[in-house]
Amino acid sequence: MLPRINYDAFVYDFPDEGFPMTNTPRVVAVVALSTALLTSCSSPQDENPEDMGTPFSLKFAAGAGGQLVGCTDTVAGLGPSGDISIGMTDLRFYISNIRFFDETGAEVAVKLDTNDFQYSSDAGQVALIDLAGTSEGSCASATDEGTARVNDVITGTTLVDQVTSISFDVGIPQAVMKETIANNTAEGAPSPLAEMYWSWASGYRHFVFNFAIDSSGEEGEGVVHIGSGDCGAEGLLALEDREACGRVNTPTVTLESFDLDANTVVLDLPAVLAGQDFLVTIRDPETMEPIGEGPGVQCHSGPMQPDCDPVFSAFSLDLQSGTTIASADVFGTK
Repeated sequence: MLPRINYDAFVYDFPDEGFPMTNTPRVVAVVALSTALLTSCSSPQDENPEDMGTPFSLKFAAGAGGQLVGCTDTVAGLGPSGDISIGMTDLRFYISNIRFFDETGAEVAVKLDTNDFQYSSDAGQVALIDLAGTSEGSCASATDEGTARVNDVITGTTLVDQVTSISFDVGIPQAVMKETIANNTAEGAPSPLAEMYWSWASGYRHFVFNFAIDSSGEEGEGVVHIGSGDCGAEGLLALEDREACGRVNTPTVTLESFDLDANTVVLDLPAVLAGQDFLVTIRDPETMEPIGEGPGVQCHSGPMQPDCDPVFSAFSLDLQSGTTIASADVFGTK
C-alpha cells in the first residue's frame, strides 16, 4: 500500500504575471511524485521468487556397491552367507513433500510441473518414480505387476543455484489418498494414481520392490511393499471415516550437500534387503499347510510379518505404529 500523501504541500503559487492561475503546476507535481513512488515500490526484492526460478530435474536411480543398477543387472553377495543374488522385476515408489534448502537452512521455493508422472491438486502433490519397466532383463519376466512406462525424474522450477540440500517423503500424502479414493474408480483415477494401491479403495502402497531370487541355483521370489494400513472400518472406503490411516508408513529422506545439476538420488538395494535370511515358508497350494522352506522375501507392511522387521528398520519406520523415526538411509547421493 502506498503511503498517504498530503498533495497540498506540493501546491506552488505563481505570480499572476508569470503564469495564469490554473491547476496545471499542481497536476505536474503530483504526477511526477506518484511516478517516482510507484517506481521505487517495484524493486527486484519484491518480486515473487518462483518467477525467478529455472527448470530443474531431480533424478533417481537404483544402486548396489556404488554402481547404478537396472533390469539387466544382477545384485549378488546378499544373505547371511553371501550366496544370494537378485534381479529386480518391479521397482516403483511415490515421492511427495519435496523441499529444497539453501546453505543457511532456509527453504527455497519450488514449483513442480504437472504431467503423467506428477499430480497436483488442492490436497497436495505427488510424483511417481518407476525404475523397472517391462521390456528388458529380469523386468521382462514379471507377470503380475509392473508397467511398461518408466520415469526416473521429477521436474519443476526453483532457484537451482541456491539449493544445497533436499528432503522428501516416500509415499502419497494422506489427503491426496483420501481425495483420490473418494472421487474416483480404479480405472478413472488420475495418472499416476491409477496404480500401486493394495486393492482399490483400501489404500495405497507407497513403495513396491519385486525381485527374482537365486539361491545357489534354487529360485524364488521377493516382495517388499510399504504402504499405509488400518485406513478405515470394514465396508468403508479408505479414509472415508478418518483423515489419516492408523499406520501411515511414509518414510522421510533428507540429503545434505546435494547439487541438483550434478547429483542423483540413489536407492541402495542391498541396504533395503539387509538382515534378510531370504527364506520363506512354502505351503501346499490346496491345503495351505506348510510343507517346507525355500528362497523368498515377503513383506506387505504387516506388523506380524518377520521379513518386515529389517525392511522397516532400513526405512527408519516403526513397524507397529507406522511413524517415521529418522531419515531413511537407504537413499543416498551419487
